[in-house]
Amino acid sequence: HYGLVPWLQAMDIEVHFPGHELDRMTGKGMRMHFGRLLLQAGMPLDLLMKMDEHRKKDPRPWLDIPSLLPVHDGDKFEFDTFQLEAHHVPGHSGGHFVYFEPHSRVLFAGDQLLPHVSPNPLLEPSLEDHTQRRRSLVDYLETLERFRKMDPSIAYPGHGDPIEDVIGLIDSTIAQHRDRKKEVAKLLTGRGQSPYDLAQQMFPGVKGYDIFLSVSEIVAHLDLIEDDGGTVIEERDGITYYRAA
Repeated sequence: HYGLVPWLQAMDIEVHFPGHELDRMTGKGMRMHFGRLLLQAGMPLDLLMKMDEHRKKDPRPWLDIPSLLPVHDGDKFEFDTFQLEAHHVPGHSGGHFVYFEPHSRVLFAGDQLLPHVSPNPLLEPSLEDHTQRRRSLVDYLETLERFRKMDPSIAYPGHGDPIEDVIGLIDSTIAQHRDRKKEVAKLLTGRGQSPYDLAQQMFPGVKGYDIFLSVSEIVAHLDLIEDDGGTVIEERDGITYYRAA
């Protein structure tokens, strides 16, 4: 999502960057932490290595990281006729920011609100402790409630057309996750299954990067099922297994 930043930097345009994500980009061993989470979710090591090789073939934009200016929660940007408030809203990603104009209640929502699809709750290391996993969907549902209190008049998403009925989209998105949680819960049996096993059942035939997204989706909804007391979690040989409670 930062692919245009080098182009802006080449034009000597000042670029502000989410502080948490800046820390993550400069941190050592982040790929290792992502890989560990996928192995814990039951992804076969050979598949993980193939995905990493495929990723290396995709050229990544070079960033002049020292010139990026970190954005923090609560920062304000003043313009001639309006201002923008920066809000750190973890969900789709842990360091995601949105920008809100308090008088007109216009929200620049990035990937936290999308008009035709629910943002994927990414499987990621925690921002506070990279050795731990972030509960991405729990974070995301809390963010939606924050949006509800902000009551935006309109939202401009990172993809798609402007969203005029923001509260309606929030309600439908929450309902979608409630339904998906039930679908995942139905896959649980008396024997333990890894998130990768469950993803293969829920999303058969996915390939490439979509495998990561499918596992992210399953892990995120398993967190909700766990909070409801609907699953028992077991750790065996470094892999997390879930069975029906």
